[in-house]
Amino acid sequence: MGYDRFYFLKKAYGIYPGVLRPVSARCLEPHYAHRRARRGPVRAGLDVLVGLAFRAWIPGRAAKVQKRFGLSEAWRERAIEIARARFVDPNDLALFRIETPDQLDVYVRRFEDAALNKKINPLGWTSACVLADKVRFQARCAEAGLPHPRTVALVKDGRVTMKADPAGRDLVVKPADGEGGDGVVILERVVDAADLSARLPKARGAFVVQDRVQTHPALLGLALDALPTVRIVTMIDEVGAPEVVSATFRFASVAGARVDNMKAGGLISAVDLPVGALGLACKGYGGGDHAVHPVTGAAIIGRKLPDWAAAKGLVRRAHAETFADYALIGWDVALTLDGPVLIEANGKPGVLMPQRAARQGLASGRYGALLAYHLAIKP
Repeated sequence: MGYDRFYFLKKAYGIYPGVLRPVSARCLEPHYAHRRARRGPVRAGLDVLVGLAFRAWIPGRAAKVQKRFGLSEAWRERAIEIARARFVDPNDLALFRIETPDQLDVYVRRFEDAALNKKINPLGWTSACVLADKVRFQARCAEAGLPHPRTVALVKDGRVTMKADPAGRDLVVKPADGEGGDGVVILERVVDAADLSARLPKARGAFVVQDRVQTHPALLGLALDALPTVRIVTMIDEVGAPEVVSATFRFASVAGARVDNMKAGGLISAVDLPVGALGLACKGYGGGDHAVHPVTGAAIIGRKLPDWAAAKGLVRRAHAETFADYALIGWDVALTLDGPVLIEANGKPGVLMPQRAARQGLASGRYGALLAYHLAIKP
C-alpha cells in the first residue's frame, strides 16, 4: 500500500493541550485528566517543553494567518491572547470564526483529532484498514449488497484487470489509497476496453475504475461539473448502534472542477440532521459565505437534500452490518435518482469541515458525548 509514512509519523505524538494544565473542550476534560495522571516524569517534562514551544510559536503563526486571510491588526492581537489562553492554533481561530475564548469549550482542536481518533479507531491506523483502500472497501460493499459505484476495472502498476464492459460509459479513475480527490481522472464516453486501457494514467500504483455516478436532478444547480457528496459521520453509541452525529454537504464552487473536495476550492454547507436542510455555505479554507451558488445563483440555505432519510438509513445499516469494526466512520454519499450511493468511507474523517461548515463545535452535541464515551471505555 502507498501509505504516507510521514503522515503517520507526525501523528504519532499526541500534543498535550497545555503546559501544565490541559485546556480543551469540556467533554474531553476526563480524558486529559486520565492522561495527565498516567504520564511519567519524562513525558510530563516533554509535554512542558512542547507546550512552551507552542506558546512561543503562536505570535508568528497569528501574523501569517492575518496576512493569509486579510485580517486586521486588532484580530491578530486578540488571536494571540485567545490562542495562548486556550492553547489553540490561530489558524483554527480564523477558520472556526472564534471571537471569544469561551466558544472553544465546544470545539475539538485539529491538532488533537489524530491522537483521539487513534485511540478510539485503532484499526483505521493500520494496513488492515479497508476504509483506506477503495478496492477493498468497494469489495466489502459488493459482498454486503450495499449500493456503490460499479467497478469496471482494477489497475496495478499498469496491468489492467477488466471487471465489466466499459463501452459507452463515462468512467472515473481513482488511486486506490488516494485522499481528498487527489489523482482523480474522468474518462468520458469510453468506446471499449482497448480505448479504456489507452486512456488510463501511466503512473505506477493501484487504481480503481468505476462508473461515473450521476447526481440527483434536484441538485443540478449546485453540482456543476462535479459529483456533490454529503459527508455523513456515524459513531457507535452507548448501546452499540451507529448514530448519525454530523453531516456536511460538499459541492463545487467553479465550473470545470471535477471533484467537490475542499482542496479543489469546493463549498461546504452544514446539513440539519432531522430534515436534511442546508445551511449557509462557505469554502473550507477561507473566503466569504454563500446563501446562493456563486455560479448558478441556485438557492443553498434551506434547500433540502433528496432522499435524506434513506441516506441516513444507508450509512447506519452499512456501519452496523458491514463495518462494525470501526467506532467512527465518515461516509461520502452521493444522492442519485436511484437513491443514495456509498462512494467512499473514512476512518479519520477530521474535524475541520464539520466545525467550519456548522459554525459550531462538534463537542457541543452527540459527537462530543460519544467521543468522550469511547475515550472512557478504551484502556
